[in-house]
Amino acid sequence: MDNLPAGVVLFVGDRMCYINPAGVVLLEGDSAEALIGRSVMEFIHPLDQARITARIRRAEARRQHNPPTEFRIHTAKGKLRVLGLTSVTQPVGDTNGLLAVFMDMTARSEMEQRLRESDENFRSMLENMQDVFYRTDAEGITRLVCPAVRNVLGYEAEEIIGRPAADFYPDPEDREALREIILREGAVRDFPGQMVCKDGRVIDISISTRALYDEEGAFVGVEGIWRDITERRTLERELEYRATTDELTGIGNRRTILNQIDDAIRRCRRYQRSYALLLLDLDHFKIFNDRYGHMFGDRVLKHFTAVVSAQLRNNDRFGRLGGEEFCVLLEEAGLDEAEEVASRICRAVQEAPYRDAEAGSLEVTVSIGAAYCTAGMDTSVSRLLEWADRALYKAKQSGRNRVHWQTQ
Repeated sequence: MDNLPAGVVLFVGDRMCYINPAGVVLLEGDSAEALIGRSVMEFIHPLDQARITARIRRAEARRQHNPPTEFRIHTAKGKLRVLGLTSVTQPVGDTNGLLAVFMDMTARSEMEQRLRESDENFRSMLENMQDVFYRTDAEGITRLVCPAVRNVLGYEAEEIIGRPAADFYPDPEDREALREIILREGAVRDFPGQMVCKDGRVIDISISTRALYDEEGAFVGVEGIWRDITERRTLERELEYRATTDELTGIGNRRTILNQIDDAIRRCRRYQRSYALLLLDLDHFKIFNDRYGHMFGDRVLKHFTAVVSAQLRNNDRFGRLGGEEFCVLLEEAGLDEAEEVASRICRAVQEAPYRDAEAGSLEVTVSIGAAYCTAGMDTSVSRLLEWADRALYKAKQSGRNRVHWQTQ
């Protein structure tokens, strides 16, 4: 027993009659002799004394082995320690004593305390998060999600844990795309996505997440945070719509259509494609405004926009340059096809008079100046608009309600 690395003490009643060198070190005594004869209760923490006394008395009475337990002590020098102890009844002369073996568990107890505090802090953080923390395994099954998900998706955390994360995406392929990026990059920040709420609503989210790997480098899942950005994305879409859309007619505004023309010129130059630009100007529009007022004129513009939009192809671009002047870009159009579209617009506008309760049925016509660019032609937005404007002037000079072509 003198050579054991664990502390050993033999006591009768509560008095120590033997302690080995390891025990002397644990109790921080000056020597074994200085400790022998002292009561073990001098060292046991007051909050643990009743429990330890009961164990000693039970073992003495029943001559049984006491299962391991942990308790606190103050050493001979006043230091607080946590000991792990097991004991067994041991005859000592005509009486029974108790032979106890104990080890210093202070470091483990402190670690466990830190772990408990860390776990409590983690759970407290999860409980109070506004964003949603989640963790999925390698197969995409949700293993952890914080309670905030209730406020965002309408599900309790227990309803989500154990289910594939892809179940909550409008398109499961979106989740797969995110997974591929995480595996390739290791992590992503502010990745845009969408999720489906319990009530069926689709919300916009921003995801920041990272890949998880085990000790051998094998992929075991992902963890991260996503937040509801629906309000922000709605505002961004609204601002984008206002910045790119004509408020009155709902089609592209001047800046938008000019940017689209510029993009089309570059594409057509690169891929050797032909295209056409149509400038549309409502005939005698000032008369409508002067006779019936600007509100009436606005309604005529909306009517005109609807009629023209119905004649366009899916890949045509339609925008308002200002006032009663509009622009149509016909990309990837041969001359014959472009002429057919322009004539169809002119004819459709004339055949769809604007009807109003106050003014009755009013004929609306449009003059169109058209510029056609063949494949490989080097031009610019300003030059193209100049050609079309020149053609528009000639259309009006020739009697209006017609199309005039300018080719270069």
